[in-house]
Amino acid sequence: MPYRLQKFARTLQQALGEILGRESLDPGLQQVTVLRVQPAADLKRATVFIACPAGAEEAALAHLASAAGFIKKQLGRKMILRFMPELDFALDKAPDIERALDRLHPPPGHEKTDR
Repeated sequence: MPYRLQKFARTLQQALGEILGRESLDPGLQQVTVLRVQPAADLKRATVFIACPAGAEEAALAHLASAAGFIKKQLGRKMILRFMPELDFALDKAPDIERALDRLHPPPGHEKTDR
């Protein structure tokens, strides 16, 4: 990936992390972790790969879809771009990530355990 795209992806990932973690009041969005961003070459679309606690994937994607306008508006305030990219959210399925997230955010009714 060219340097320009890498820099844009890192900046977008950082801004999305701040929006979802700090600025959103929705607890469903606060559990979402932005792992990486894959922008298109023309910067008009970007795929955002996320991770969330096990069992909350469907709810997280539904929260992100319903909050898309809020997220895009907040991104517009943080990043000065000619065109704000359309965001496509996708789950990043990696076993190590799921285990780490389960330790951070255990499913309801389960206590933290050291693995």
